[in-house]
Amino acid sequence: MIFIGIFTAAILAALYVSTIGRMEKATAAESIRLYCDAFVRQDEAAQKRLADYGAPTESFNMKAAFTNALQTTGAVLSPEEAAQLGDAYMESLRGATVETTVSEQGKDAATVEVTITRFDMQGAKEKASSLLRQRMKLDAPPEEIRRVAVEATAEAYRELAPVGTVTFYVPVRYNEKTRIWDPADPMQFGFDLSKQTMGVAE
Repeated sequence: MIFIGIFTAAILAALYVSTIGRMEKATAAESIRLYCDAFVRQDEAAQKRLADYGAPTESFNMKAAFTNALQTTGAVLSPEEAAQLGDAYMESLRGATVETTVSEQGKDAATVEVTITRFDMQGAKEKASSLLRQRMKLDAPPEEIRRVAVEATAEAYRELAPVGTVTFYVPVRYNEKTRIWDPADPMQFGFDLSKQTMGVAE
């Protein structure tokens, strides 16, 4: 009986050591919600949880995804201008709402339905145009016009208004090492998030 007790205790100790420091396995919906909260809403608690999981996040850059999505609308921006608009846009994203559910589930692959706030980019464009008209001098050189236009657009982006929600689907795959579900294509995921929140047409 003593031997059995020692043997059982050894097994339990081995199991404890093998799992210590490992996060509880996340569902596909929880995983993508974490990514959205961490990188869209810039929630520090979600960022910490992803770091605790050891999630591969180096390919996920929402500001870069936003500027790429913005360029699909025909905007031609310098790197500095893109960064200025990207920072302003990211401020508005802190107020986004996110809901996630699993629409398809397999052993190592799934599809997650994401419903997220869509912002009034047309309204922001109109506000930026109004600000530009108010601030622009008639004899201003082209460089000054461009600078004021970028500043007005950034101001409008910082105050984006929500106009409902939009739903899209994210293919995900399970990472056995981190025990979390990752977007199958992180860069595409970031681009899709930016495109959907901006209301950019397919």
